[in-house]
Amino acid sequence: MNIEEELGRLLRDDRLDLAVRPDATEVVVAGARRVRRRRTAVVGVATAVALVASGWGVTALSGSLSLPPVDPAVPLTTTTTTSTTVAASGGTTVEVPPHTVVETVTVTVTKGPSRPDLGYGPVKFGMTEQEVAGTGLVTRAAGGECAAFTWTSDPGTVNAVLVARGRGVVRIKLPAGGRTSAGIGVGAPLAEVREKYPAGELGYGGDRFSVAMTGDVGWQYVFVLDAERVVEIRMQRLTADCAQQGEQR
Repeated sequence: MNIEEELGRLLRDDRLDLAVRPDATEVVVAGARRVRRRRTAVVGVATAVALVASGWGVTALSGSLSLPPVDPAVPLTTTTTTSTTVAASGGTTVEVPPHTVVETVTVTVTKGPSRPDLGYGPVKFGMTEQEVAGTGLVTRAAGGECAAFTWTSDPGTVNAVLVARGRGVVRIKLPAGGRTSAGIGVGAPLAEVREKYPAGELGYGGDRFSVAMTGDVGWQYVFVLDAERVVEIRMQRLTADCAQQGEQR
């Protein structure tokens, strides 16, 4: 018997047969899963090391990543996207594509009535008593139906500024050295006043020259005359408030 025949006989010997375990398949699968888990753990450690190298913090105990802080000066914008599932005919359901809802809020700002920027220096028509006193140019005086002030620099000018209830300043009497926008001051002759204000009217026995001024505020210049020369200049509203504290004409 040669070597080939002897090997064939040995291979055919039933005593050399190996029995296959009944759970051989499960054992192989379990082993493959262990290998896969080990590979995943290795990859996770490598990723964590890379994150530490790039400046990101890693929490050793929990294994969670700590993201870099957000600059508080940069506002965050959050967009909420929702999807809806609705029932269709035949018992099936249809998912509506995600959509974003944008809400617009309209704020209406109501602006109060504007105050005229008209007066003598910082004292303007419509100012309250507190505002007039706050200019530092006047001194409170004895009043009547309206609050009264005198010019601190010219205390002899009685009822220089009058403030009516609910209307604010309604009359401003210019101090002795005051002048109108056209340059008329105390001592100016009537002829010069007529030249500067040709629309004015002479009245009350020739001792008043009144000039109605144009604009959004109803007011007028009143030039009080003596021997055809200006002795007093008033800026006053056209209504008769404070009439008992000097003529409001």
